[in-house]
Order: sequence, then structure tokens, then C-alpha cells
Amino acid sequence: MMHRANRVALGLLELFVVLTAVQGAIFVIPNLPAAWIKGTPFADYTIPALALGIGCGGASLMAGLAVMFRPLLGAALSVMAGVVMIGFELVEIGVVGFALATYGPGTPQAWLQVIYLAVGTAITLLGFRLLLAEGATTVRRLGNAWGA
Repeated sequence: MMHRANRVALGLLELFVVLTAVQGAIFVIPNLPAAWIKGTPFADYTIPALALGIGCGGASLMAGLAVMFRPLLGAALSVMAGVVMIGFELVEIGVVGFALATYGPGTPQAWLQVIYLAVGTAITLLGFRLLLAEGATTVRRLGNAWGA
């Protein structure tokens, strides 16, 4: 069980993303004002809700499960899940604007984009760190198996 702290941190972050992304896709996004996406590429909130729930939540669910049972695969999936989260937030900022600038730092929901960009970045970096560590462990095991 090498790299336990890294795996636990990834698992907790990915669980957080799964729970909040699915909740956001089901309860928050469909109830946002239609005026917010007027003039954007989206006719309604269906695509953003699916991107959040299935894209971000689903990627984090797969990565989190894989981190527990197949750490090398989980590490690679974690990098992907983190990049998906960052991509979602950057598209959101491009489409509806940067909430922190719009609402100001005194509004709690204004920080969500910043928080999720940070979470996506943390998942990406922890996933890459685990990928390097697990890859090195795998190479050592293969070398030992071949008598090197």
C-alpha cells in the first residue's frame, strides 16, 4: 500500500467532486435563470448539466474507484478527471463570466469557480504524482520479475 496518503487525498477530493457535481447538475443548474445563457452556444441548461454531472462527476467517480482498486489506472484517470474539471470551469467562465468579478468577493457563491479550479488542479497534480510513483513501482516489479 505505497503512496497511501496520496491515494486517500485523491479519493476524498474525487468523492467531493462526485457529490457536488451530481447535486449541482440535478438541483442547481436546471434552476438557474435562462437569461444567464441567452446569447451563448447553449439553448438551455441541458448540456451544461450533463457536462457537470456526467463529465465532471462521472470522471471523478471512475477515477476515485480506480484509485482504490487499481492505483496506476486510477492515477491516470485522476489526471483526466482534474483536467475535465478545469476545462468545465474555464468554459463556464468563458460563457457566463467570472463570478468573482461579477458578484464580488463578499458573495460566497462567487468563489465556486475559484474553488473548483483549485480542486481540479489539485486532483490533476495529485494524480500525476501518483502516476509517477505507481509507474516507478510497476517498473521495479517488472524488473524484479524478469530478474533484472
